Amino acid sequence: MKKSGIITFHRALNYGAVLQTYALQKTVSSLGSQCEVVDYLSPKITHDYKPFRIYKNDLLKSFAKSCVMCRRRAKRKKAFQSFFNNCIVKSSISYTPETIKNAKNEYDLFIAGSDQVWSPRCVGFDPVYFLTFADSYQKYSYAASFAVETLPSEQIEEYKKRLSNFQQFSVREPSGIRLIKELTGRDAVTHLDPSLLLSTDEWSKIAVRKINKPYILVFTANPPSSLVSFAKKLSKEKNLPIYYINDAPHIKKDGIRYIVAPTVEEFVGYFMNASFVVTNSFHGTAFSVIFNKNLFVEFNNKKGRNIRSESLLNTLGINREIINGNADETEINWQTVNKLLSIEIEKSNDYLRNILSINTI
Repeated sequence: MKKSGIITFHRALNYGAVLQTYALQKTVSSLGSQCEVVDYLSPKITHDYKPFRIYKNDLLKSFAKSCVMCRRRAKRKKAFQSFFNNCIVKSSISYTPETIKNAKNEYDLFIAGSDQVWSPRCVGFDPVYFLTFADSYQKYSYAASFAVETLPSEQIEEYKKRLSNFQQFSVREPSGIRLIKELTGRDAVTHLDPSLLLSTDEWSKIAVRKINKPYILVFTANPPSSLVSFAKKLSKEKNLPIYYINDAPHIKKDGIRYIVAPTVEEFVGYFMNASFVVTNSFHGTAFSVIFNKNLFVEFNNKKGRNIRSESLLNTLGINREIINGNADETEINWQTVNKLLSIEIEKSNDYLRNILSINTI
């Protein structure tokens, strides 16, 4: 049995990052591999999720914010650590940038992905997520995302170097296929985010129910543009309360109930039991699809456009975009959507089976 190691953002205190890690490991293990998440301690992730953070360019404001947020961040860290320890099979050794080279002797192959592991911005453009420590025959990706449609010109040559000797390329968005071709001259294929590879029943096994009445769930990954105003209009129209998963301090008003630092299992449960979901998050979109929820998605937010959600919904034929605080409640044929999804799931599983069957040195 081959031993495979997953390199991803598994220690980020981010629901999507942790849940896609869990799903990929479960899937690879089910296909007959001894699979572990390589416990790489990314310096950038470690720094970004410190409970107390002070920034030199704004000492007073960052100190005040940290005082408010410290307890919330500590609560979230505890919840994520519990899921990490109880649900994810990780390497017995925790690696640093200086020691990660030793990991190549412990595994037959590595899978970089999923998540935004090839983003020019995330985690400081860390070379480890490009498997630079491994031998060429060990390097594969699965649904790796660049998270952008164009790359900074000053990083192009480094991208070419880092991606030059991968065995096969699996990316998450069609734009990734184009970028791989431009950088390496080779072909890539698109595959589903790992969270979509597990069935509704499998996700239901870990979900924890917290609300026993109909509600609208709001979840945002980036500052929304008009998403909240749309959710308020939907609340009035459907006569349903809004529950908003958001750790940031808010003045409680307009009937919005804020959910602060739920556990990972509770997060899944909030999606499973929602009547409607309003989101600008990719994984908010993904879990809405998994549970066949009446969803509305804002692609444009204050930090850019969510091409990942847009690509997924286009693939599945769902048109529920929020634009300027409005969205049409177009029909979603979930029978058709689930058939399309099942085809993509099998395509993804075939790719993983193939790379697990290839003879290594």
